[in-house]
Amino acid sequence: MIQHKDAAVSPVVGVMLMLVVTIIIAAVVSAFSGGMASEQHKTPQVSLNVKSSIQNIQGTIDPVSPHALTYPDGFTAANGLQFENIGGDMFSLDDIAIQIQTGDTKMTLLPTDTLPDTSIIPAGISNGRYFQKIGNTSVSDKMIAPGDKFMLYADGCAKEVTYVWSGGSTYYGPKLSWQPRGAKNRIGVYLNSKIQYNVIDKNSNRVITTGEIYLVQ
Repeated sequence: MIQHKDAAVSPVVGVMLMLVVTIIIAAVVSAFSGGMASEQHKTPQVSLNVKSSIQNIQGTIDPVSPHALTYPDGFTAANGLQFENIGGDMFSLDDIAIQIQTGDTKMTLLPTDTLPDTSIIPAGISNGRYFQKIGNTSVSDKMIAPGDKFMLYADGCAKEVTYVWSGGSTYYGPKLSWQPRGAKNRIGVYLNSKIQYNVIDKNSNRVITTGEIYLVQ
């Protein structure tokens, strides 16, 4: 009589089945976790309308140090770029950065950037920051839904002026400028010149919207 010895088959099959089930569970958990992560860092889909908003321009540029600005006593102005959510997702001003560029000069402004000691922004209008929702009743209201507007305020400005030298003349202004506290350089954008902008979602580090406008009063 021929005897078949299959006693060792069942344990081997059981171990293989356990391995397969473990792999499947791990794959499902990984896919689920990945899905949650991608949802948490999903870039907002938003259409933004952007325009310059200039209330008043004063200020004098120092001919020796063009980055130094002086203003009449008590001068303030709510100048800058106005953004309007004309459709799409809601987002928070705490979650974006705005990069502005003129020519080869660019600067990225963050919601944590604070104003310099000398700023033309009216006291209390921006709570010491560059981004502020328009028409809100509380500076803590930073959610921008469709129909909402917010400002990127400029902390400086300068009038049109021409300095005459023995060898010719130098023309400056009028312009808006930005130089957050601690920044080594200032970016100045002359009126009637082109300014490029990128609104960036900080969580995903992706651009929400990009474009360019002419800075006009």
